[in-house]
Amino acid sequence: MKLQVDETLQLQLDCVAQLSPRRVVVYGWALTPRGVGTEISIAAGRAGDCVIEHVAFHARPDVVPADPQRAVVNGFALVFAAPENAAALSCTVTAGPDRVSADLRDPQIDTDLLAATAGRDWRDTFRLLQDCATHRALAPMLGYRGRPYGAFADWLQCLPAVAGRAEQLGPLAEVELLCSPAGEVLALLRSATGVPADASIAAAVLGRGPAEGHAGTAPRALALIDPLSAVLPDALVLYGRIDPALIGRLPALELVLHAELQPGQHVWLRGQPRLVAMPDFLDAISLGAPGLALLRQVLARREAAFAPMLAMLAAPAPAVTPAEAPRTALILGADDPFAARLFHVAAREFESRCDRLLVLGEAAEAVAQVFAWRGRLTAVAGAEAAHLLRESGTGGGIMAIDAVRFAEAVIAGDPASAFANPLDAAALARLLALHAVAGTGLPLADSLALLLRLRRVAASERPGEVAFAPVVRPWSSHLAADLVTDHLARLWTQPAAPRLEVAPHA
Repeated sequence: MKLQVDETLQLQLDCVAQLSPRRVVVYGWALTPRGVGTEISIAAGRAGDCVIEHVAFHARPDVVPADPQRAVVNGFALVFAAPENAAALSCTVTAGPDRVSADLRDPQIDTDLLAATAGRDWRDTFRLLQDCATHRALAPMLGYRGRPYGAFADWLQCLPAVAGRAEQLGPLAEVELLCSPAGEVLALLRSATGVPADASIAAAVLGRGPAEGHAGTAPRALALIDPLSAVLPDALVLYGRIDPALIGRLPALELVLHAELQPGQHVWLRGQPRLVAMPDFLDAISLGAPGLALLRQVLARREAAFAPMLAMLAAPAPAVTPAEAPRTALILGADDPFAARLFHVAAREFESRCDRLLVLGEAAEAVAQVFAWRGRLTAVAGAEAAHLLRESGTGGGIMAIDAVRFAEAVIAGDPASAFANPLDAAALARLLALHAVAGTGLPLADSLALLLRLRRVAASERPGEVAFAPVVRPWSSHLAADLVTDHLARLWTQPAAPRLEVAPHA
């Protein structure tokens, strides 16, 4: 619905929709005199002005003033708080002494929010989706009418979908979307014909988590922290990370990407990034020699973001007395099916020290069955054991036992020695953090094995032992591999942050 005062003051409302009982969204545009101060307001009749909680302005090249020298056009999307069941609502644009008002309850105004959102300029809708991550007033947009993706559902259905990786997508030779256990995302858009230096790429991030007020999951927009984009000779790259507090609470991430390879050539897509181990994730950034500068920037940002946290977690733990030892034990590296025989013989060593046993390894089920048959403690294997291990990070810690070293201790007649170095709650919290930001493989058992190995190195049991050698992609340069390896090693060996001594008041 369009209202006009003259050729320099006009208001059009494209859509008005009720997001929730107390929130309303409005799409439209206003034409106002050039150089004249203007404002937009919402009123609810006798209840007075409504609070505009969010407003975003954008260009409307489809609307051309009769005299561009005298008037300017601005599109807008706004969300305001309204009294519940308000009988009257109006939108007013004021330009100097003049004003134009529209009744938001007018039946001529479109109320199909899904169609209106899909019908806007895609760049404006994309920016509105990005805004949903940082403006709480826009949260109902993604839950509109209980539909997946809410008001953005019809628009997102129009975008090409990528499941991790795709070839020959429009002008792109290859698209690859990756994520890391630390909540980082990486988008790689490769072109066989080269990428101009003025190309650009941007992303909106969606996470699927528990829905508020009802069972199931619902998408939510997530802020992309410290984003970094780069134009390489044959690729566009985008890196960023989400809030670390959300890691593990969102079972899936989704990226919505907009790239402009050259003026007027837009690439749109959406897809779920593929989870990869940290060495592969970081190595993918380099894309050979041209990406080494970008890789160095990412590594520097990672160390600035993660090293202080790891330093705080690296403080030495106080000695643990037998009475304080954790009552959860973990058998790591139970890969040999014949190992079950060993635990038949030595089961009492565990039963006297713990109430719950977690087992990881290829033969984990067989080992767990030994303890389940005896019935003296709870034994859990496989994925459930890994889940409980993560939960133990907020409890009393674990006794981590390497299956091979335990066998050696049994053969030496001293099985108790295998229980002498438990991971307390602080050490376990550090392990979980290290696994997320610097893990050398996807299984948590890989990181635990590395942590135990580093502990032995620190204790000079095996002073010449190599910590790890990350696997790199076939096309990776030796320099990229060295950069990644050195970066991960620095995080794993991060020294403890100095403890601050607070002087007493005089």
